[in-house]
Amino acid sequence: MTNAIRQAAERSSKLVEQYLPDAFLFAIILTGVAFVLALVSVAPAEGVGVVGHAGNLLIDGWYGGFWNLLSFGMQMTLILMTGYALAQTKPVDWLLTRLAGVPNTERGAAAMVPVVAAAASFVHWGLGLVVGALFARKIATEMRGIDFPIVVAGAYSGFVVWHGGLAGSIPLLLNTEGNFLIEAGILDTTFGTGGTIFTVANLVLVVAVGFLFLPALFALMYPTDDAKKTPIDPAAFETATDGGEQATGGGEQATGGWASTAVPDDASLATRIEHSLGIGVAIGVVGLLAVALYFWEGVQNGTMPWNNLNLNIVNFGFLFLGLLFHGTPKAYIEAVVEAVENVWGIILQFPFYAGIMGIMAYAPEGSVSLATQIAQGMVAVAPDGTLPAFAFFTAGLVNFFVPSGGGEWAVIGETLVTAAKASGESIPRVAVAASWGDAWTNMIQPFWAIPLLSISGLSVRDIMGYCVMVLLGAGVLVAVGISVLPM
Repeated sequence: MTNAIRQAAERSSKLVEQYLPDAFLFAIILTGVAFVLALVSVAPAEGVGVVGHAGNLLIDGWYGGFWNLLSFGMQMTLILMTGYALAQTKPVDWLLTRLAGVPNTERGAAAMVPVVAAAASFVHWGLGLVVGALFARKIATEMRGIDFPIVVAGAYSGFVVWHGGLAGSIPLLLNTEGNFLIEAGILDTTFGTGGTIFTVANLVLVVAVGFLFLPALFALMYPTDDAKKTPIDPAAFETATDGGEQATGGGEQATGGWASTAVPDDASLATRIEHSLGIGVAIGVVGLLAVALYFWEGVQNGTMPWNNLNLNIVNFGFLFLGLLFHGTPKAYIEAVVEAVENVWGIILQFPFYAGIMGIMAYAPEGSVSLATQIAQGMVAVAPDGTLPAFAFFTAGLVNFFVPSGGGEWAVIGETLVTAAKASGESIPRVAVAASWGDAWTNMIQPFWAIPLLSISGLSVRDIMGYCVMVLLGAGVLVAVGISVLPM
């Protein structure tokens, strides 16, 4: 069994290494594919010829959507920076070190990484991406000689459970008063998370995929031949994670995690302020107090903390917790400076994916967008009783072009909900199926791997072969589970 799984993983990795382009080129190729499909599938505006139709698609679709992820891109940049800086502090490093010391073997470590990443992803997807990548680095530091690509692949694979977690976009949108489906008259009520996230079906899938299947798969895929391993020298990591020490300019040194406040007697007032433990701690405490008040206010309004998680509050909490743990403003500044080096992929590639999403959603008056056509086509061929499984595969297919849970639901949600109502299928079940489908094909869609790859220093080709194996196994588990498990 082990040999068969390992051989399949090796073949998958070789194919990916040979044929999968760089993540940026993948986005460009996907742009071209989406453009051609939309050009031939979406009806042009009345009285517009082929050339005019192509021009409208280029300007209104591609260019019109190109900058729509600026806000989200900045949020992703911040979560990468603040999460990275937080990991440079002694308290967080201590925790990651203790966790990394739990497994006794390389195979056990490879199995543990996706479990840690899945647990963090269930709480919040942004947390999962950052924690998974940093834990993979910590494992490589603590267990020299471990195969680093498979460890990073495990860190990314834990992300597959995110849409079944507390920050799942589709379940939270269904639980939002006045959401777009209610405004369109498709729904007349909201659906609470008790009927989506906290159902037996969803929680069983989270446990089965994230905490049983993934560790077993990565243990089986782990290479036994040292010649087939690709270890990494921890010295190659540009930022220290063994206590948070970072070199600073002018021969100074700032230590993450309650840094030393010793400064020369002749230091200027500005230098003393930069190294002031009191200022750093005070700012951190005030920020965390604001986080506590944010959640308390939500509870008073009837919103539980797990339903009030979003990127903004996670970034806010990471930032001020990092300030508190670093101790001084100077130490935190140094940590963020090093973290900035890891965000170039987001800055370069996210606008292209926004453009792809614009193409997929493009629809002149009287026509139907490409994304909606895909959803309608998949639903139309679904045999009776198979709508949840087809919703899962539909969301997985559309996710290639619209790798955003909320954005994808905006273009396929109406079709899926209408089909559920017409067939008598449970709307929450179909929504949960779509949620898992959205997360499922992330395993072979580089969009969400960009932050993790930036932290690890690997390319998409290094990990995607293993992720293909996750895609195949998880696809079977979820498609069957979402169809038969009780809600």
